[in-house]
Amino acid sequence: MILRVVAEPSQIFWAPIMPAAMNIIVNIIIMMMFIVLLDVSPLPFFITTIIGHSSIAAFSVREPHCATLIIAWAESRKKTVNLLGVKGNKYVS
Repeated sequence: MILRVVAEPSQIFWAPIMPAAMNIIVNIIIMMMFIVLLDVSPLPFFITTIIGHSSIAAFSVREPHCATLIIAWAESRKKTVNLLGVKGNKYVS
């Protein structure tokens, strides 16, 4: 049982912390913009936050390390520095 605790990613309400935090931050930013610009009620944004969090939790049941996948995808998207003028990415010298 100790290995399971160490291997499992940290979660908040059954969803990994990083995607759940991104969901909350994006929804709060959009909610504030809509409240200031269009004077709407914040209730629909709380509903979309709960729906987004539920979908993240449902996906993390199948893939508990989805935060690690997001970090790995972001690292793979970085451009390499080319020492010689070549078209595209240069991985070997």
